[in-house]
Amino acid sequence: QMVKKCNEIPCPVNCKMSEWSKWGRCSKECGSGLQARVRNIETRPDFGGEACPPQGETQQCNVDSCDEDCKLSEWSPWKPCTKACGGGSQRRVKHVEAPARGAGRCANHLNSARYERQACNAGPCPPDPICTAKLDIVLVVDSSGSWTQKGYDVVKTFVEGLVDRYDFGAHNVKMGLVEFSKDAHIIQGMTFDKAAFVKSVTEKLTFRKGLTDMAKGLLSAEKVLLEGRKDAQSQVIVITDGKPSFKFATHNAAKKLTHGGVRLVFMPVRTYGESPFLLSWASHPGAENVFRVKKGLAELEEKQVEWQKKLLVSTCAQIRSPLLEARAAEQ
Repeated sequence: QMVKKCNEIPCPVNCKMSEWSKWGRCSKECGSGLQARVRNIETRPDFGGEACPPQGETQQCNVDSCDEDCKLSEWSPWKPCTKACGGGSQRRVKHVEAPARGAGRCANHLNSARYERQACNAGPCPPDPICTAKLDIVLVVDSSGSWTQKGYDVVKTFVEGLVDRYDFGAHNVKMGLVEFSKDAHIIQGMTFDKAAFVKSVTEKLTFRKGLTDMAKGLLSAEKVLLEGRKDAQSQVIVITDGKPSFKFATHNAAKKLTHGGVRLVFMPVRTYGESPFLLSWASHPGAENVFRVKKGLAELEEKQVEWQKKLLVSTCAQIRSPLLEARAAEQ
């Protein structure tokens, strides 16, 4: 028996590839980009085996247009009424959840597509209103030199009477006090203690003279509001002669407050000209948040009670009347 070799030609070895990797990141966020994936050669071909296919491939991605309008939220709940009586307004808004892209559009924050107002609390005001709403309020009092000591005493007396018209408490008002001239001073942090607050007004408010750096007063009010409550409406009420020394800085400080959801109210006590810059700095609408005492300190001194009640019912959404309560109890 004889044996001889045969089929000594090596067998073909075909190419063997790994699994594809995951698709990579798209080269564009919009407007049609490319993304790639790759695979590796695990066994190279030999002896005439099948060749390896491409190790990489691409595909289109993010083919949507780069021009996209902003995305708005649903309507917010209606905000509290601006006034407790005598006819106020309340608003609701839509917030921007995703900004516009490219040439996309987004309605202005006061556009009807994302801002609505309606009338509220149209009934008459009682003669002795007391604010019972859940409010965090910072009173910001101008103590600059343009008042004079006599004028400042009139303002101080007004503030004492105004504070007496609020119900302080965990379910009502919490209040802080700031005064400003060339510097700002936090006179009283946020407190539920009405007696302590009144004492701060009578004993610590000081006529400091100097410049009217309202910006510092507003920034100090923002700090005081850090002691406020998440479920209470925040307000800053500024009592001033209406002549801030640094308008650009004051504009920025005012917008920082209003953009943060704080209701910013001004009470300019002045006999000369209008205050268009205060209307633009105050919360919208400016006409419902600027209360000008047109005849100045003389009018404020003569009509202290009237102005206290006007400011209170115009900034508090919920009030009570001791007089009406007493009449109801007698019946």
